[in-house]
Amino acid sequence: MNPGLRISYLWHDNDVVEVRIIAENAGFRGSADVYVGTGGLLEAAAILAGFPQDSLDRREVVFGAAGKGFAGGFVHFEFYCKDMAGHAEFRATIEGDYRERELAESATVYVGFDPAVLDEFLAELQRLEKEHRGSAAMAGGWS
Repeated sequence: MNPGLRISYLWHDNDVVEVRIIAENAGFRGSADVYVGTGGLLEAAAILAGFPQDSLDRREVVFGAAGKGFAGGFVHFEFYCKDMAGHAEFRATIEGDYRERELAESATVYVGFDPAVLDEFLAELQRLEKEHRGSAAMAGGWS
C-alpha cells in the first residue's frame, strides 16, 4: 500500500469531470469514481490552499453526491490537525456508486501527511482540471 491520496482524471463533458479518488493508509484503502462539477477541482484547491493556518484549522471538501438517488460515488474530506503540534491529517469518507445495490460499498480512511506536500498536490489538482488529463497525488505518512 502507498499511504496517501490520488485523484485521477477519467472523463469530462461540459458540465462535469469524472475522477477516481483513492485514499489509503497502512491498513485501509477506499476508492470511488465521482462526478465533480466543472470548476469543482479548482474550488477544492482554493479551499485547501494555505492549510493549516494553525493547529485549530479545519477544512472540508466534498466530491460527488451521497445516496442512492445520485450517479457515481461520493467522497467527503475533512482536513485538520490531530494535535496542538500541528500534525496534519485528513479523514476521507468514501461511498461507491450504488449500482442497483441496497447499500453502496464504503470506507473511512485516516491519512496523516506533511503539509509541505499539500501545495504540490493542489497545483497538480488545478492542472488536472485545466488539462483534463493526468492525476494529482499526495504521499501520506503516519495515521
